[in-house]
Amino acid sequence: MTLPTKLVIVIRADLPAASAANAAAVLALSLGGRLPHPSATDAKDGSGELHAGLNPHPVPILSATADQLRDLHRIARADDDLISVGFNEVARQARTYHGYLAALAATPADEIDYVAVAAYGPHNRISALTKRLPLYAAGAPVAAQPDRTRRKAGLFPSVDDHRFTTPANVGERQMLHDMLRAQRNTLTLKCSDVGEALARRAVPPSTLSLLGLIRHLADVERRWFRQVLAGQHAPPRFSSRTNPDGDFDDAVPEPTVIAAAHRAWQDEVTFADTFIANARDLDIEGHCTWRGTVSLRWVLVHLIEEYARHNGHADLLRERIDGTVGM
Repeated sequence: MTLPTKLVIVIRADLPAASAANAAAVLALSLGGRLPHPSATDAKDGSGELHAGLNPHPVPILSATADQLRDLHRIARADDDLISVGFNEVARQARTYHGYLAALAATPADEIDYVAVAAYGPHNRISALTKRLPLYAAGAPVAAQPDRTRRKAGLFPSVDDHRFTTPANVGERQMLHDMLRAQRNTLTLKCSDVGEALARRAVPPSTLSLLGLIRHLADVERRWFRQVLAGQHAPPRFSSRTNPDGDFDDAVPEPTVIAAAHRAWQDEVTFADTFIANARDLDIEGHCTWRGTVSLRWVLVHLIEEYARHNGHADLLRERIDGTVGM
């Protein structure tokens, strides 16, 4: 006999088996206490041994993409006839429940990514919400995600990618400048065709985002080339002494904020490129409070290192947004 209600647990498809089992257990415990019906009665086996009563519902474990989970949780919460519980990345990364509560309070709703969702309600409603979702299978490819078979190959430039194909035996100035340009172009690629998702923070409670990286690196270029080497009075555009993390914390998904970040970064890159091209040599010096006297050579090496580090962040941020890898 089909029960009038249905219970499902939906797991993010790329979650490892052990993490999936943990998520399912957490959701089962969390949802169980919210169900309106008491547990089934205890039962005895053929030898008279007593067995604790079990939930009478079959519990299919389905899989979904991160976007599908977010939509499922949003729709289920908005339906008064359904009961749902979401297990999110904030909870999964927290070490204590108190830590989870604090991190969750600091994370906007649209930046919360779900690992799993449990839903209970009228059979036809739950079926309609989940009928297109496959059963969870550990190690199965993620539905609706880009091809990941070339992840390793993606570390190297393709035939039509000229970022790292500049001459490898030229003079020191050109070589360093070419490498810096390649790292900048990599960040440009990572931020292309994303829109307002540039501001998405994929690793709560960190405020790291692609938009934040653009703002941060605009200030980095500004500091080293305008302030230190050119000796200009050029305060940071996006941070200050009273708001030292403003470059990341204030990176919000508003078109004017995104456009201003792109303009600022391009302005600073243009100034830096002109300064490098016109410099007498790589030994010219500037002074900063952090390293003291620095040369243009050191600044170029440092900027390459800075971009390379943040491009690693950008790799993961972009993959978390739409699954894109190897670019």
